[in-house]
Amino acid sequence: MKTMLASFLAFGLLGGTALAQEPKIENAVVSTPSNEKPQVTQAAEQKNSETCNRVWVNTSTHVYHVQGSFWYGATAHGTYMCEDEARRSGNTRGQF
Repeated sequence: MKTMLASFLAFGLLGGTALAQEPKIENAVVSTPSNEKPQVTQAAEQKNSETCNRVWVNTSTHVYHVQGSFWYGATAHGTYMCEDEARRSGNTRGQF
């Protein structure tokens, strides 16, 4: 029993390092030459997602649906975007 417990402990300590996840990169900054369009950094994406109310926009009917509504993410043609961006591009809010 002790040998079995010791083997599980050794496997857990040694095997766990092989299964470790890659470190998460935070606040990444990308530099580009002046003639290219700059890429969005991970920090900017995180800031935008914190202040953004994500909605599902049906690109066929130009109606957007908020999270929790029946059609959120369920229409055949659509995309996710911020609610402010959806309104600015001329989409209207769905009724249900």
